Amino acid sequence: MNFKYRARASDGEIVEGYIDAGDQKQALESLRGRGMIVINLNAQSSRTLSLSRSGSGSNGGGKKSWRDIMNLDIGTLLTGGRVPLKNLMIFFRQLATMENAGLGLSTAINVIAESEKNHALKTSLYDIRSRIDRGVPLSQAMSQQKAFNALLVSLVEAGEEGGMLGNALEQSAVLLEKQEQLRSKIRSALFYPGFVITFAIAIVIFFFMFLVPKFEEVFATLDIELPEITLALFAMGNWFAVHWYIIALIVLGIFFGLHLLNTNKHTRGTMDRIKLKIPVLKDLLLKASMARSSRTLSALTAAGVPIVRGIEMAEETAGNEAVKDGYRELRTSVVRGVSLGDAAKNAGIFPVLVSQMMRIGEETGHLDSMLERVAQWYDQELDEQVKATVSLLEPIMIVFVGGIIAVIAISIFAPVTSAIVQLS
Repeated sequence: MNFKYRARASDGEIVEGYIDAGDQKQALESLRGRGMIVINLNAQSSRTLSLSRSGSGSNGGGKKSWRDIMNLDIGTLLTGGRVPLKNLMIFFRQLATMENAGLGLSTAINVIAESEKNHALKTSLYDIRSRIDRGVPLSQAMSQQKAFNALLVSLVEAGEEGGMLGNALEQSAVLLEKQEQLRSKIRSALFYPGFVITFAIAIVIFFFMFLVPKFEEVFATLDIELPEITLALFAMGNWFAVHWYIIALIVLGIFFGLHLLNTNKHTRGTMDRIKLKIPVLKDLLLKASMARSSRTLSALTAAGVPIVRGIEMAEETAGNEAVKDGYRELRTSVVRGVSLGDAAKNAGIFPVLVSQMMRIGEETGHLDSMLERVAQWYDQELDEQVKATVSLLEPIMIVFVGGIIAVIAISIFAPVTSAIVQLS
């Protein structure tokens, strides 16, 4: 096969040319053996090759460009639309097992589809099977389904071109599994404080709506002077009973406003940068982003996807606009011929560990393994961060809830104590 490549030579110069190889992996290994860092590597049909060398330019008969493929909804990059990550992970693992066992793709997909409970994925699998039966490659059939994003399609395509489809499918399953574990860690870190705050608010609402009026009626029958804190509590209870909808509207407005700011394309970047300045939260978000994007770039590089394509994919999986800007700057610098490690250092958003491991990976020719080590490191760091965050929040939440209960207790029992003293 003929491949057109664009690479950075050992002296930093960007070179372009053509290379003959059995598959994409052999072409990559051959170029790396010459000391080159591959930027782009595309298989060329005989027609495209002749037109390219004659200066005519062609897109291969209307085939979608990489830019077209990348023009997708960022929000569905890893979730696959309505298909949960867990379902996709199980599908890829089952398909990898059947592929390695020698079962035909069409038969394997049909078996998986029959037992699939998610309707969206089941429909997609039947459509993919019909396309495969018509001679369409698996990656091309997957690209027509919303359930499979460009990242997964690219991994499968690289596996097909390199003759290692089973490994590519297993790698996709591992990547999805890691993403789901990462998401679970973030959820576990945020669940505890969210639950405690919600529980405390529910107690306060219940107290003001049902208990405060009862206590006020009881104290009204007693001829005692109520403390200021008790009078304030009753005043708040009366106001809340009449104007409770204002509190509800304020809470809903805050949640809706934050959601709008986080999803609107004009304000999302600002909100993401603010999040990276909030203590505790910034460490969680940055470590999660580095783990996710580094593992994505590692998987794509190991599969033989050119580095610029890999950086584009890693950019989309970063999950934070500030980190995405860093990857955009990284991609631009690499295309200009700057080494990956230096580009990451100059971008500013990447920790020193990431830029150093990228530099070592480039120098040793093992960029994929270095990036995987980065992802593993941040996975471990995130585990420790989640434990530390929960440990830190526990006393804060106890003091918060305890403070609310203390104020309520003092407000109610102070006049009771005063009445007992007067009676005695």
